[in-house]
Amino acid sequence: MTEKAEKMLQRQARIESEIEDNPFITDEELAALLKVSIHTIRSDRRKAGIPEVRKRTKKVAETIFGESKTLSAQEIVGDLLEIDPDNSGLSLLDTTPEMGIEKSGIIRGHIIFAQANSLANAIVDADVALTGEATVKFLAPVRSGERILAKARVIKEKGRKKEIEVIMKTKKSLVFKGTFTIYCLNHELASHLNILKEVDEGSIK
Repeated sequence: MTEKAEKMLQRQARIESEIEDNPFITDEELAALLKVSIHTIRSDRRKAGIPEVRKRTKKVAETIFGESKTLSAQEIVGDLLEIDPDNSGLSLLDTTPEMGIEKSGIIRGHIIFAQANSLANAIVDADVALTGEATVKFLAPVRSGERILAKARVIKEKGRKKEIEVIMKTKKSLVFKGTFTIYCLNHELASHLNILKEVDEGSIK
C-alpha cells in the first residue's frame, strides 16, 4: 500500500469516528479538524460511502424516539431529530439567505420563533396543541448559513396546560430562550370548540 493510500484510509477512519460522535458535523468542520481541504474531505467521504450532512440528518430523524402527534413534518420548522413525547425534543435548522435580512444576512426573528414554537408543539402528546402564551428572549443574532439546534423540555404541567422551555444555540452562542404555554386538547374537545377543520365523517381515527 502506498503512503498516499494509507493516509487516505487514516483520514476516512477519522472522518467516520467524528461523524459517529456528531452526525451533524459539516465537511467544513471536518476539513478544519483534519487540516485538509474541503475537496479532500468530500472525496474521502464519497469513497468511504459516507453520505453528506443533510442526508445524515434525515437518517437520524428516521430513528427518533417517537413521532409528533400534533404536527406533520411539513408543519415543523427545521428537521425534527428527536421526540420523547410529553418530555423533550430536538430540532435542527440550516439557515439560508432567503431567511435573512438582505442588507445584513441576519436571520429574521419570526423564523427563529417558528422553529421554537413548532418544536414546543411537536413534543406534546395530544390530538391538538395550541400555543396560548409565549415569553421569549432573542439573545444573539443568527447569520445566514449558521445551524440552529433547538432543545425543548416540559417544565410544568397543570390540567390541559403544559409549560415548555425552548433553548436554541448555534455553534458560536446561545441565541434564543423561551417558555411556551401549550394547551393540549383531545379531538372531542377540539371539535366542540370548532378548532378542527371540517372533514369527512370517520376520517379522524
